[in-house]
Amino acid sequence: MSQFRDLTLLPLSTTEQLVIACDSSAGIGAKQADMVSVPTEVMSAYCLRVPLLELLCFGAQPLMVIDTVGNEMQPTGEKVITGLRQELAKADLATLPLNGSTEDNMTTITTSVGVTVIGKSALKQRKQYSSLLVYQLGTPYVGEQVVAHLDTIFAYQEVRRLQQIVGVVDLLPVGSKGIRDEMGQLATTQKLTPKWVVTDDAEFSQSAGPATVLLIAIVPAAQAELQCAFPTVRLIAELEAK
Repeated sequence: MSQFRDLTLLPLSTTEQLVIACDSSAGIGAKQADMVSVPTEVMSAYCLRVPLLELLCFGAQPLMVIDTVGNEMQPTGEKVITGLRQELAKADLATLPLNGSTEDNMTTITTSVGVTVIGKSALKQRKQYSSLLVYQLGTPYVGEQVVAHLDTIFAYQEVRRLQQIVGVVDLLPVGSKGIRDEMGQLATTQKLTPKWVVTDDAEFSQSAGPATVLLIAIVPAAQAELQCAFPTVRLIAELEAK
């Protein structure tokens, strides 16, 4: 067993491995003491979005979803499940098995949900590059900002389109740690040093909530193709050999 960024990798054979990702949400929902008031279905959908994107960006095929709801089944648990199924449908994964548990012994006044996604991928040998360009897709949103921009947040289909571009070598969804932190992880994985093209941008330190930003690492030769296919991306850094 090993760790890759926020993913747990468990070898199944000499060619395949399980890939496991998880996320949680608390204090966001429709209960009386929630800090951010949003429909429960929206909260659970975006809680699933984070680990689902992590698996898809890694190149894994999701196999099942597990939800751990720290609230009663009716109505909160049922609404959580509705949101999860709606999000799976958005990702073209509507038939994925869903299992979970709820808290029906205690009365709760805040919403709490954990989501785990289990997938499978081929064992990978990562290629070493001497230089890469890193583009940003999306804007950091968190809490009520997410609800206000639901129609503009990048979709799963865009991730799959990016994976079809030969020069795209790495995709990294950005969550609560922000762009600057995730850039460090990206550089470490690629064994390269980041050189920022955009400097002193306040967005880089902001939370991107439920993965509202995607970092795209490409070989320089793919720059024109990427910008043509995704006009809204912006170049934010170069990764260079130390």
